[in-house]
Amino acid sequence: MSSGKIGFGEYLHQLRTAKGFSQKIVADKLGIDISMLSKIEHGERHVQKHMLLGISELFDLDLNKLQFDFLKNKIELEYSQDPYFKDVVVEIAKKNIKENKR
Repeated sequence: MSSGKIGFGEYLHQLRTAKGFSQKIVADKLGIDISMLSKIEHGERHVQKHMLLGISELFDLDLNKLQFDFLKNKIELEYSQDPYFKDVVVEIAKKNIKENKR
């Protein structure tokens, strides 16, 4: 995913148009209808985790990186405005670093 602050749906739209794929091709691969894909691309609905494998296969993306970006985007959208967001993220990171050193 690009480093800019775009939603996952907009990212999916950029991938689709760059490859020249129709909404039908992408929707069929993800097991959803065109209307749902349009809503995802316009930020009215969100990509679901189960769609990531299809996205990675269709656009030849690394699934692990895509899952990382998906989770990062989801957390940022859901919690980044919370006043304790940064403190919680730092605490979780510190805890995980300690556990990995053991």
